[in-house]
Amino acid sequence: MTENGNERDIGFVISKAPLESGLVSNALTLALNAQKQGKTIGLFLISDGVWLGKRNQKNHFIGTFEELLKGGAQVLASEEHLLAAGIATDDVIDGIVVTKRTYKDLVSNVMENWTKVVSI
Repeated sequence: MTENGNERDIGFVISKAPLESGLVSNALTLALNAQKQGKTIGLFLISDGVWLGKRNQKNHFIGTFEELLKGGAQVLASEEHLLAAGIATDDVIDGIVVTKRTYKDLVSNVMENWTKVVSI
């Protein structure tokens, strides 16, 4: 574990579209439950997972996602994947960090900053 302020007990790499299956909803529920037990949470949105970060969504799990953010979860989204999905960087939910260094930041978090990793 590094000492750069990015350490998290559990990191979630979300590459699935939020409405594609129940996996994203389940992962968010797992993350929120862990956060409520005092665990620090990180999320990295790549590929179709960037749709989770789009502002003004109306779905059954957005409240869970917003609660994670309010609870201090660190959320990063790939700028490259946002743009590929047609989502402007200014159309991302407040509190999400948009990164231009997708793979560098992803590898850094998975290998150095997160104690455990869940990938969907």
